[in-house]
Amino acid sequence: MARPQALVHLPPTTRRNLELTHTLRGETTPTLFSLLDTCETGMGSRALKHWLLNPERDRSTAQQRLAALAWLRPWQGGQGLTGLRQALRHCADAERIAARTALRQVRPRELVALAQTLHKSAQIGDFFAERRNEYQQASEANFASNLSALPPLLLQLGQHLLPPPGCAELLTAALLPEPAALVRDGGVINHGFDAELDELRAIQTNCDGFLLELETRERARTGITNLRVQFNKVHGFYIEVTQGQIDKVPDDYRRRQTLKNAERFITPELKAFEDKALSAQERALAREKWLFEQLLDRLQAFVPALGALARSLAALDALCALAERSLTLGWCAPDFMPQPGIEIRAGRHPVVEARLAETSSGAFIPNDTLMGPKARMHIVTGPNMGGKSTYMRQVAVIALLASMGGYVPAQSCRLGPLDAIHTRIGAADDLANAQSTFMLEMTEAAQILHSASPHSLVLMDEIGRGTSTFDGLALASSIAKHLHDKVQALTLFATHYFELTEFPATHHAAQNVHVSAAENGNDIVFLHQIEPGPASRSYGLQVAKLAGVPGAVVNHARHALAALEAQSANAQQQVDLFAAPPVAAINEPSAVEAELARVDPDALSARDALELVYRLKKLL
Repeated sequence: MARPQALVHLPPTTRRNLELTHTLRGETTPTLFSLLDTCETGMGSRALKHWLLNPERDRSTAQQRLAALAWLRPWQGGQGLTGLRQALRHCADAERIAARTALRQVRPRELVALAQTLHKSAQIGDFFAERRNEYQQASEANFASNLSALPPLLLQLGQHLLPPPGCAELLTAALLPEPAALVRDGGVINHGFDAELDELRAIQTNCDGFLLELETRERARTGITNLRVQFNKVHGFYIEVTQGQIDKVPDDYRRRQTLKNAERFITPELKAFEDKALSAQERALAREKWLFEQLLDRLQAFVPALGALARSLAALDALCALAERSLTLGWCAPDFMPQPGIEIRAGRHPVVEARLAETSSGAFIPNDTLMGPKARMHIVTGPNMGGKSTYMRQVAVIALLASMGGYVPAQSCRLGPLDAIHTRIGAADDLANAQSTFMLEMTEAAQILHSASPHSLVLMDEIGRGTSTFDGLALASSIAKHLHDKVQALTLFATHYFELTEFPATHHAAQNVHVSAAENGNDIVFLHQIEPGPASRSYGLQVAKLAGVPGAVVNHARHALAALEAQSANAQQQVDLFAAPPVAAINEPSAVEAELARVDPDALSARDALELVYRLKKLL
């Protein structure tokens, strides 16, 4: 397992904001994982989730998975992939069963399911071995062949899919095909596995037949025609003879009970059978428990091999799910490049696209993303509801899918080194920890500024909204400058502060992009298309109208907006948000500080101290 420092860092905020496994409302669907997870087994789903949440910085694992997907996708026109998934469908959760076996907590039915899974695994392993042999024979014969070599990852998985010798045979021989749910219920160990258990079971099964056979023999031996062999829970087994036939009773009969009209006897043969029959059920159950414990002891030697087999099945299941998704959803294989950057052509947000297809709400509008050393930061502007957040999230999701070794929802994708994905999206608060919306926003921004690196992808959405306009604008501009100059991360910086659209003019690695919209009178149509350059306006009033805000309120806001824009146009001075603070303002001491610097407290008399207070008060 890769060490944490070898993984692409996905902070909890990133996992939440990108809705990887849970939506922002805490639901499990629709999420990226719910879209990807078409695995046939529980262990496959766990492996896929682990890959998604723990992508490695090193590209070797991702490239091996991509090579395996490229082999699986066109295999026999997709029919081979379907057959393999059908075989996996009947496999139990061998990973969990192996762990429970090691802890000696496994149940009989789980072991039967494990035996069936081992047979399926052997078939899958034999298939991969045959494909490997066919390719080797074709290569040695030096003739053209349409067979392609198994990728190293599939070759490795195929070698671990062969069950450990003797394990499946042991399970099949030891356990009934349909055992009881618990060992304590009995009916677990197979017939013929243990002679003593078979004898005890035969006693329980053949009890009535033995009694009838004994009754027939005793009638013939004694000549007592009305002799009966019976059983009750109080006295057990007995031979009942009427008082009129007592003189015919043999000497080996021992009186057990006297009744008014009959006597009950027991014989040594019947007593021996009684001892066996009455204790047979308890002894059989105890024998089954002992045999099951012995089976668990013998299975301990197979646990490491079973764990490796289960992990191989899980990885194969996860790969098959990724291959199926890439074919069904029309995704492409990403490429990796050594220099930092993201180059996406016609990228799409997979979850949003799937939801649009389900609701028949129209086609998803794809967008390009080109980021590199000369365009590390994109200042994203445009109207609310225009798709800025969706666009930013889709870039991060595509980068994550590529890093884990999966196909991506795009026409093409090239991804540079990536060590972390940081996000600051949405408005929320944490009242339980006494954090307001703005405090939480600043806390997340601070974490990003401290931990991001030039190989990180940073999403900043509407930073600085939770305070006054000037405070928020000042903070947003300073954070953007720090990310550009100091951190130098690949950054998507969405904002409604149009003053920030001047940022690229003074920062060489930044550029403006905007989400396009078309205005028709007082109405707006969102085009969801990312275009170069800054947006002309925010269209906030039009969005408020779409949200159902009363028309009188919107009209009043429109007049207020015109007055504010006129007031802004008459302003005499333009503040440079991106200029460095004046050095004098930082280094030059104030008059009070200068006065205090000249004072020696130990040399002051009481009168001098009083005069100093008056001087300082005058300076203030």
